[in-house]
Amino acid sequence: MGFTSFLCIICILNFIQFLKAENLDVYIVHVDPAQSDNLETSYDSFMPTTTNLAANSNNNQPRILHRYRNVFSGFAAKLSIADVEAMRQMEGFVSARPEKVFPLHTTHTPNFLGLIQNSGFWKDSNYGKGVIVGLLDSGISPDHPSFSDEGMPPPPPKWRGECQFGSKNACNNKLIGAKYFTNGNATTPFDEEGHGTHTAATAAGSFVGGANIYGNAAGTAAGMAPLAHVAMYRVCSPSGCSESDIMAGMDAAIEDGVDVISISLGGGTPTAFDKDNIAIGAFRAMEKGILVSCSAGNNGPALVSLSNEAPWILTVGASTIDRKIKATAVLGNNEEYDGETAFQPNDFPSATKLGLVFPGQISNMSLYCGEGALDENVVRGKIVLCEIGGTGTRVDKGKAVKNAGGAAMILMNQEAQGDTTRAEAHVLPAIHVNYGDALKIKAYVSSNPNPIATIVFKGTVIGDDRAPVVAAFSSRGPSLLSPGILKPDIIGPGVNILAAWPVSVENKTDTKSTFNMVSGTSMSCPHLSGVAALLKSAHPDWSPAVIKSAIMTTADQVNLGGNPIETEALKPADVFAIGAGHVNPSRANDPGLVYDIQPHEYVSYLCGMNFTESQVGVIAQRKVDCSKESRIAESQLNYPSFSIVLGSTPQTYTRTVTNVGECESSYNVEIGSPEGVTVVVEPVKLDFTKLGQALSYKVTFTRSDGGTLTTDDYVQGFVTWHSGKYSVRKNLGVYIVHVEPTQSDDLETFYNSFLPTTSNVTSNSEDQPRILYRYRHVFSGFAAKLSAAHVDEMRKKKGFISARPERMMHLHTTHSPNFLGLNQNTGLWKNSSYGKGIIIGLVDTGITPDHPSLNDQGVPPPPAKWKGKCEFTSPRWTCNNKLIGARYFYRSPPLFVTPLIDQIGHGTHTSGIAAGNFVGGADFYGNARGTASGTAPLAHVAIYQPCTGSHCGSSGIAAAIDAAIEDGVDVLSMSLGGALHLHFADDIMAIGTFRAMERGIVVSCSAGNDGPKNKTLYNEAPWIMTVGASTTDRKITVNAVLGNGEELEGETGTGFPSIEKLDLVYPRSNDTGMSRCFDGHFNTDIKGKIVVCEGMKYLVTRVQQGITVKGAGGAAMILLNNKFDGDTTFEEPHVLPAMQITYADSLKLKAYLNSTSNPTATMSFQGTIIGNNRAPVVATFSSRGPSVPSPGILKPDIIGPGVNILSSWPASVDNSKTDTKSPTFNMISGTSMSCPHLSGVAALLKSVHPDWSPAAIKSAIMTTADSVNLQGNPIEDEQLQPANVFAIGSGHVNPSRANDPGLVYDIMPDDYIPYLCGLNYTNQEVGIIVARKVDCSKEKTIPEAQLNYPSFSIIFGSSPQTYTRTLTNVGKANSSYDVEIGSPDGVNVKVEPKKLVFPKLGDKSSYSVTFTRTNKGVMNSSTQGFIRWHTAEYSVRSPIAVVFQN
Repeated sequence: MGFTSFLCIICILNFIQFLKAENLDVYIVHVDPAQSDNLETSYDSFMPTTTNLAANSNNNQPRILHRYRNVFSGFAAKLSIADVEAMRQMEGFVSARPEKVFPLHTTHTPNFLGLIQNSGFWKDSNYGKGVIVGLLDSGISPDHPSFSDEGMPPPPPKWRGECQFGSKNACNNKLIGAKYFTNGNATTPFDEEGHGTHTAATAAGSFVGGANIYGNAAGTAAGMAPLAHVAMYRVCSPSGCSESDIMAGMDAAIEDGVDVISISLGGGTPTAFDKDNIAIGAFRAMEKGILVSCSAGNNGPALVSLSNEAPWILTVGASTIDRKIKATAVLGNNEEYDGETAFQPNDFPSATKLGLVFPGQISNMSLYCGEGALDENVVRGKIVLCEIGGTGTRVDKGKAVKNAGGAAMILMNQEAQGDTTRAEAHVLPAIHVNYGDALKIKAYVSSNPNPIATIVFKGTVIGDDRAPVVAAFSSRGPSLLSPGILKPDIIGPGVNILAAWPVSVENKTDTKSTFNMVSGTSMSCPHLSGVAALLKSAHPDWSPAVIKSAIMTTADQVNLGGNPIETEALKPADVFAIGAGHVNPSRANDPGLVYDIQPHEYVSYLCGMNFTESQVGVIAQRKVDCSKESRIAESQLNYPSFSIVLGSTPQTYTRTVTNVGECESSYNVEIGSPEGVTVVVEPVKLDFTKLGQALSYKVTFTRSDGGTLTTDDYVQGFVTWHSGKYSVRKNLGVYIVHVEPTQSDDLETFYNSFLPTTSNVTSNSEDQPRILYRYRHVFSGFAAKLSAAHVDEMRKKKGFISARPERMMHLHTTHSPNFLGLNQNTGLWKNSSYGKGIIIGLVDTGITPDHPSLNDQGVPPPPAKWKGKCEFTSPRWTCNNKLIGARYFYRSPPLFVTPLIDQIGHGTHTSGIAAGNFVGGADFYGNARGTASGTAPLAHVAIYQPCTGSHCGSSGIAAAIDAAIEDGVDVLSMSLGGALHLHFADDIMAIGTFRAMERGIVVSCSAGNDGPKNKTLYNEAPWIMTVGASTTDRKITVNAVLGNGEELEGETGTGFPSIEKLDLVYPRSNDTGMSRCFDGHFNTDIKGKIVVCEGMKYLVTRVQQGITVKGAGGAAMILLNNKFDGDTTFEEPHVLPAMQITYADSLKLKAYLNSTSNPTATMSFQGTIIGNNRAPVVATFSSRGPSVPSPGILKPDIIGPGVNILSSWPASVDNSKTDTKSPTFNMISGTSMSCPHLSGVAALLKSVHPDWSPAAIKSAIMTTADSVNLQGNPIEDEQLQPANVFAIGSGHVNPSRANDPGLVYDIMPDDYIPYLCGLNYTNQEVGIIVARKVDCSKEKTIPEAQLNYPSFSIIFGSSPQTYTRTLTNVGKANSSYDVEIGSPDGVNVKVEPKKLVFPKLGDKSSYSVTFTRTNKGVMNSSTQGFIRWHTAEYSVRSPIAVVFQN
């Protein structure tokens, strides 16, 4: 919470004034304020005496179009040059200028901005209730659901507006006014173009469920201030927005009583404030207490390209959000490039690569794919490369490609567009890629005689931690008109914004709930208008300048990843791009201090800019004598930022801040001096004794560069005032700092020594550089809140190794014990005492401590080694002998969040899977009924919560691992992951788990849910057990019988009575072929019918589709799998009779639908069926290898149950249950579910074999895994094809056999050092991982495949490769093992010796394996085999993966 002032030092700036004169019929006339109240007579007196003043007079006659009462004294009239010359002679005349025509500066964003229903700022501001947002735009669609007035109060008594639609019912308590001012070009406020509807909904649209574009970005749409009132002033027609109409609209808005004015338009050429009528009108609005928000313009990334620069206007630039509508271009060389598109057809043959052509390589005329510029013989049936640019829009390029016979399009950015891509409604399969990827794609085409490619559509992806990024088009400063004012003021969401639209871009005719996704500062401006409305609602006494200050001084300067906000070039953005930073609405609500500016202070500023008294009078709308005003320099205006044009003479300026935070508070100053500039602030401390108190400080800027900075150089820094509560928190990001190990036991003092000397390391202040977590076990180092300058200072200190911004990790979101062969009172459960005495630590979202799965019946007290804590904050929650510890690790709990209590269910579910106690009567809507238990039901549980919601900060994760090691856990279970393919020295989970492994802790992690693509793994370090997901043999089934007698089987989570024969209907878009179940815009009658829908995982959820179908009257639903989903179906809580069927059955159903004009079907619920002998089958979502950071290690290691897993849940998902004391369970899927199964198995093995190392336990699990299903056939993948080792690793876990593996491959912690050195890691990188100094030159480095791993992964060139493995006997003394070799195709495998003899337990014996190619093989193709050591009793199997290169 708090505020900052940004400082921009401009050493020398030379600007050119742009003059533009255009002869237009309409003139804006300024006159001296009339003394009479009869403005009509006063204004008419300036017109030529022959004028017919009637509004409907001949267009060739001079006539008044608009009379202005509020924005300024004057009018707009149609005049000739001679009329104007005559007018100049009249007393009271000030000026007349031809009007300009302004162009328009053409939802997930509330959540992205931290606005959540029923909590936080939205709740505190009553969602903007009672505030009126006036928009000057292209009109509005009054019947759009975004303007429903459900939950809206009537407008406040001050409202004086009117509704100029023909129908009296067009307006309501949401849309309270609508007027039009279009010089006769329109006769209604209705929006014909879409821009005004979109901006109005962005600012203050009501909540609308089911919003989407082509099924993407699906969710509930809402404006920033969803309960604010909307008033639309239509000032634009298809030909543009006339200046006179804009002024008439603004004049009416002031008269009507709006609180905020939003203007998403502007002129292209900078215009002096006294000639800029938007600036003049905004001045009058500001005087009346109205905040005016304007778009900065779309002329970026060029500097000096701003519109709407006046300091009394909030000037808004544009940035991206963390949502992408993702697609991937896959080239013939298998390189992949991500991009965006809103149109994502489900029938595009992504699995088949098409020809790829770049017409611009053939002819410059074809570079931009203009209409008629493409040769049909060149592009027909191919994917066409088109560059951004030329005359047509991006969508127009696609139309040209489609018309020429092209199959698809790849839009390529030029350098100016950089990383800014658009998700647009294309007419054919398309993808928009960034500039860097465009260069690589063009290089591939140039180097390959037969280039090919495909496009894979991936739907909506949320969580881009580079967001916000400044949009390429967003106009930049510095301000040409007032260089001493830093502009833009702020940036906000403006790229790919989903909001209301008057018509369907998908040609839907059956709904008014239509949306579009567009980009521009036109979109960012209403976001800020809505935020201003929220602030006005929460603080009705705040002036426009105070609201603007609160927004600017609390803005974010870092992105979601904790790094500085970047530009479209992915370079740190300067203040001319972002101004004060990116809006943070919640923090703006409580800024602590504000910079206020009274209207008269702008007069002193204008006089100081050497405007004439007449010019200042035009702006201020009163006579001004600058000789009697206290002239001030531009930079002396009490603005929330600094922009200094600095020569050789020091400059001193004063600022005054007003306390709006806490009554008695003290603020200290922090200075980030720009390079080459000395900044001195006096005083350095401000003490406030009451609210509303104003205190001043001085800032002196002096050059210290010795003349090295030259003309046009600029540098930047900041001035921050902070107290214990208030600060610019985002100036300080969280960094993970690695330092060299110390010999001292006093870690606190040692770590503190690395912080800046001014830091208060014990303070809880959010603005101070301070340590958050001190790590003792995971590595030598700490997490701290630091600025980039602090890190630079730290780098100079002895012992410093590295500091990296923390990453956000994401969650990888029960019959299974029986399926795994675990049965009560027998076998492994009995031998291991059900895991008794073992402690499983789970790093997750918290826990539900009173769930019956955590009862401690039969569980002994924790072992003596246990040092953990129970940190529940309420006496209602306690630990017991089952749940022995609970700790949380985040800096401050979000509002309405109780630490450790699981808000989303994930942690409760995973802990129940790993070690939940026996609970009878578990079921899911009455199905899958039985006794639930975890894999190790009598093990202890300790929960470590670094997550708020589904995101988990890496600093908190490191702290959680550190605490778990300290507390004494035996197994660590982590169902989450960060970025793909991290270098181990950059991967906080790899680093932390290495230390856990050194302490004897088994670490089990989820492999990720990005399958079925290869190279999609997370958590790949070889000391981690990486777990993929598979099905169990239980299904909750439904049978469907088609009208032709064919039977289909599917799954559901909820039972229903049998459905007799009903009509079967498959509603799809005529244009895209996409199912209408995503958006509810059915093009056929579905009432009383069985509706066929798509089961695609990236769009609207399957359950949500059922809600849509039921709401439209459908009787039942059949969900189809696509090819990628294959055989994986889910048991989900549908709201109507429903079933999900496999891809194979989906093809049969589609064939039936195409074979008859009257398709019918019946559906009958079969209930819970156990015994599917195809199980386990690899889940489609389960991430696949090979490993990218270490291709010589086969990953994943193992697969386990992860589909339709029943386990504990915080609350009932079955609303029909009225017994609140019944145990609550849920059925969900993911590698998040398979991971805790393996954690529980590891706990059982640890209980039986307490002396086994983590590597031995992992080996026992891997070498005894099943490679066949219950039927005895090879385990299959989601396509029902034999699964390869990159899908299953060693196979499917078999706990009972793992308990007695015979032999194990052990690895000591020090063995990993030669492996890491062999990966060519630097000494420092290896040292970060192992937390001690390492000299690789003194280590016997080994290739990856030489690590004593229980599997082989061979990257094959032409030379033979030989590796050694060592086995340890844990089975029986006097045992002899023979080898069996399953050689991969194209490879000869030779093992020496062929027999291993072990006289006693603990004996070790080694063997060598030589791999030799026997055929050429295909580049990057793979094959697989195995090595198995066996006796009559034991089988020790190691899979072999081979990838051929060159």
